[in-house]
Amino acid sequence: MSRVSINIVTWNGEKYIENCLRSVMNQTFQDYTIIIIDNGSSDQTLELINERYPHLKIIKHRENHGFAKGHNQAVHWTKSDYVLVLNQDIVLDPDYLQHAVALLDSNKLIGSVAGKLYRLQDGAKTKYIDSLGLKVMKNFRVVELGAGEVDEGQSSVREEVFGISGAAAIYRRKALEEVQYQQEYFDELFFAYKEDVDIAFRLRLAGWQSWMDPEAIAYHDRTVGAEHNKETKIQVMKSRKRKSKFANFHSYRNHLYFLQKCVPKLYPQVFFYEFAKFFYILLLEPSTLRAWKDFFHNRKQMKLKRQVAWKNKKIKIEELTQWFNK
Repeated sequence: MSRVSINIVTWNGEKYIENCLRSVMNQTFQDYTIIIIDNGSSDQTLELINERYPHLKIIKHRENHGFAKGHNQAVHWTKSDYVLVLNQDIVLDPDYLQHAVALLDSNKLIGSVAGKLYRLQDGAKTKYIDSLGLKVMKNFRVVELGAGEVDEGQSSVREEVFGISGAAAIYRRKALEEVQYQQEYFDELFFAYKEDVDIAFRLRLAGWQSWMDPEAIAYHDRTVGAEHNKETKIQVMKSRKRKSKFANFHSYRNHLYFLQKCVPKLYPQVFFYEFAKFFYILLLEPSTLRAWKDFFHNRKQMKLKRQVAWKNKKIKIEELTQWFNK
């Protein structure tokens, strides 16, 4: 049994997959297996993989089942101490796994680890930060720490964060098993976007720590811009306008799911922020309003999932809410 299972869910990733797999093959830590779940790619993704890496195991779906379901399947079909959930648009530095696994081995309370993620721009590596972890604001807006900033030496030491980005996240299998709901690790109703936020919250409730290791470096060609806590309201609106309707819909709907599952109570900051966001969408982004239809349709399931997560919590509420006040 390999110590790490590297799980990659592909969908029309011919632009990225060769660089991603090459970076995996070049890892200094070699005790891993790779499984690829393809969600019905219609481009040359599978042909490229078969030509360059014919030995890799690929599970082929006829249609797109989403990020969450694809990765749930990969976790169930593998056995390992740790699971690397890897986006197809990520390029790892050679010692990414070595550093991340060493950190997980050093502390049995750590449930998830990610490195310092930089941006890829037109295939070129930059010093612009993509993510240093996830931060929950007082209004429960979740942002990528450091997103868009130039790296000038900040966050140069290992540090505990609320959660980590799902783009290149390594999870302890034991932690995933503890927070699963009816065989789902990632919530499949999310389909794609913000499933990493949801699982970060559930891991935190269950008493697991998340850490960022700056010695583990990766590069992310992010198609959807990450929000960060220094953005103004105008910048947030401009960011939404740059995203696709698909991304805006799923991000908004999944945030509603997240709020119902995870918010301890309706804080005033949450109410006013969501009220303002609703009217922005009503006036300027009406196609996203159908998210409420899904929300009301699935609210009973979300209520059950909330009950399970909070029933199994292993930390005091004060330990949780301290993260919202940082």
